[in-house]
Parts: sequence; structure tokens; C-alpha cells
Amino acid sequence: MHKMVVDDIVEGSATSGRVRGIDIVAGYLYQHDVELETRLPLVVSACGRYRMTWRDSFDTLRPSGRRDYQLLYVHSGRAVFYKYEHPYRVGAGTMVLYLPGEPQRYEYRAQDKTEVYWVHFAGSDASRVLSYAGFTGDAQTDPMVPGRQMRPRDANIVHTGVQPQYSQIFGEMVRELQVRRKGFEDLVSLDFRRLLVQVRRCRSEESQDGVKRAAMVVHRSVEYFHRHFSERISIGDYARGHSMSVGWFIRSFRDLTGVSPLRYITLIRLNEAKMLLESTDYPVGEIADMVGYDNPLYFSRLFTAYFGRPPSRCRG
Repeated sequence: MHKMVVDDIVEGSATSGRVRGIDIVAGYLYQHDVELETRLPLVVSACGRYRMTWRDSFDTLRPSGRRDYQLLYVHSGRAVFYKYEHPYRVGAGTMVLYLPGEPQRYEYRAQDKTEVYWVHFAGSDASRVLSYAGFTGDAQTDPMVPGRQMRPRDANIVHTGVQPQYSQIFGEMVRELQVRRKGFEDLVSLDFRRLLVQVRRCRSEESQDGVKRAAMVVHRSVEYFHRHFSERISIGDYARGHSMSVGWFIRSFRDLTGVSPLRYITLIRLNEAKMLLESTDYPVGEIADMVGYDNPLYFSRLFTAYFGRPPSRCRG
């Protein structure tokens, strides 16, 4: 078992609390830190979070690395990670991967307000799931000359963005490792896979120009339409009220949902009307008004065109 001692902090001994100026939360598969080698598909051996408070610095140095993988996520602040002796100062929304046997050195500073989540893992499936998320999961056959800077991505330093899902999943892994209920090992492994899937999704959306903003805008508009479908909604007023051009909003909405905003609202209204027709005895005209149509005849024409039969034939 490998332990690193920094003053009176022993990695693998503390599971939570404030230790000499650092808030630490951690959980371990074997109740202490073990460098794991396994033929199982994927096993998480440890997971935790370090948050710098008043301690000036916290430096980690493992010249020979570890026998397992380590993935670190800078949730807030900044940190310095060394790859082949070259320092990379990174900010929030960055993940750094250290491969088995790769020298590890990284530095946290209180003045940088560093908060970092980390996870140790191993397994025959580790390289594949890392590659899926955009990391290089295998040791490099032609490593960089010490001291020469390489591109962050080639050094397994990847900008993943600050996403609340990341810290949530890390927190779930820590709690499972601490509480140790039946089946926790499998749940932690699944959580880690879910983390990497989330990383792949977020990176894929960020890699396309404007897609991430468009997805957020469309998601919010869909929620708004479902809450207010019975009201009079102007697509132009909605777009301008949210600082968007009308054309860009309509194109983005159609690209992500397959229909225009107006068509989407119409479908919400018609499906809601069908549900009311099948489950209540309200008159057709009243149902039309309930879903946003003040003209029962116009509503009936729309309903018939969409469902292939008039409202009167949809009674439960």
C-alpha cells in the first residue's frame, strides 16, 4: 500500500473533516488507500474532494506514479499539474488524468481557492471507457522529452466545463464508499461510468459552435411552453424577451426538436386536449378554451387534421 505523508496528513486515513487548512472528504473501497491492480472490468478504489481553506499550499509528488489510474477534476479555483516535468496551470472545469506508472506531481494553493475532486480506479475496461470520454487511456509509446511542453489534450489535460452533474456524481461515489451498503462496489463503478458518459456528452456539445447555448435555450423554452401552453404565446415576443433573434431561435428549436416552436406548442395543446377528451366529460368548446383556443371550430379542424378524427370521436 502506498501512502503519502504531508506534515500530519496521511492520504488514506481521513474520510472527512478539516485537516490543517484543507477540507477533506474521501471514501475508500478497502477503508484505506490501496493501489489496485485487477482483471475485473472496472473497479473504483478511492474517491474524494480536497478544498483549500487557510493552508498555504498542498503539494503531491509521486515520482513513480501509482499502479492504478487517477482522474482529477478542478471544480473551482486553479491548480498546477505537472506532465513530463512541465507545469500546466489550469482553472475550473478541467480534468487531468494520470496513467498507471506515470509520475504524478500537482500543487494546490489557498490563494487559488482550489477545490478538486479525484478518483482512483483500475480494470481491464479502464482504457476503453477513458477513450470514450476523450482521454488517452494507454501509456504513450513515444513519451515526451522531459521539460518539453506538449498540448494539454495530449497530456490528458481536458477542458470538460464546470457542470453540476460532475460534482454530484463524485459526491455519490464518495458516499457509497463511506456508507458501504450492499452492492456499493457495483454502484460506484456504474457512477464512474456515468461520469465519463456525462463528460463525453458535455464535450460533444461544446465542440459544436453554438450547440451548447442552443440546447440550453431550447430546453428552457420547452419548459416554458409546457407551463404556459394554454396562454397566448408570441414566438417573436418570447425570443426578443430572451435577447435572441427570432430567426436564430426558430432555427435552433427546429434543429434540436424537429419542429418549429409554434408547431411544438400546437402539439402540446392537441395532446393535452385528447387526454381531457378521453378522461373528462367537459364540452369540446370548453376543452378547446382550456388548452388555449378561443375558437372551437378552428380547434376541431386542427384536432381532426392531426389525429384523423374529430374531437367528438375521442371520448373515453
